Amino acid sequence: MQIKSLIRPGIKIILIFLIGYTMSHFLREWINAICYAQGVPDEVRIIVSRFSVIAYVLPFLVISPRNVFPSEILRVGNFRASISFPFIWRGKADPLWRFLIIFAVIMALGTFYFIFSYLNDLERNELKLLLYYGLIFSLVNSILEEWVWRGVALHQYVQWSGNVYGLIVTSLLFGMSHYDLGFSVWVCIAFAIGGFFMGGVAIRSKGIVASIVMHVYMNLIFTMTGMIFS
Repeated sequence: MQIKSLIRPGIKIILIFLIGYTMSHFLREWINAICYAQGVPDEVRIIVSRFSVIAYVLPFLVISPRNVFPSEILRVGNFRASISFPFIWRGKADPLWRFLIIFAVIMALGTFYFIFSYLNDLERNELKLLLYYGLIFSLVNSILEEWVWRGVALHQYVQWSGNVYGLIVTSLLFGMSHYDLGFSVWVCIAFAIGGFFMGGVAIRSKGIVASIVMHVYMNLIFTMTGMIFS
């Protein structure tokens, strides 16, 4: 695809993101203000505040309301589909289910030290609460973010600019959206890389269930390293 043909959808995508980013920010601040006023526990506040990500979908209701609930959301997807590492379409090909298992093992090994260091300082009751809130957070956040980013945004951006550019742009914006949550630029870049593979999983499986599973696992890992609630 030529660069000139990407300029118009690129401008449209940036405007949609900026509008969604702004609306999500103020919605999250409003939710946090209510939770603080009501004395809601921080863990519950953090979970509830993730509903602010829905604001990213609102611009799509104006531009293309039919794509807010694309058919991919209703599909389980094909876990036997082939996906290549590291470039989704290029690299070592594996069935999707094997790719997810390898990803899970590598991520667990890579974060083992941080998980052990954080959990080792917790008492038994604290650990139970962490796992309880962590599971709820992981399910809520993963379903919402996958619907928004891989269900709605990726689906729309792929229609405008093709699979490759749509995946790259969605991944970058997904990473950037976390900057408003207080994460550093480097962490946002890491999230963008994760978003690239989750988007690739969604594209190759033709559904978002596999990417939701991947996202839930990642969120549980982040919870156990202390990244979410500490």
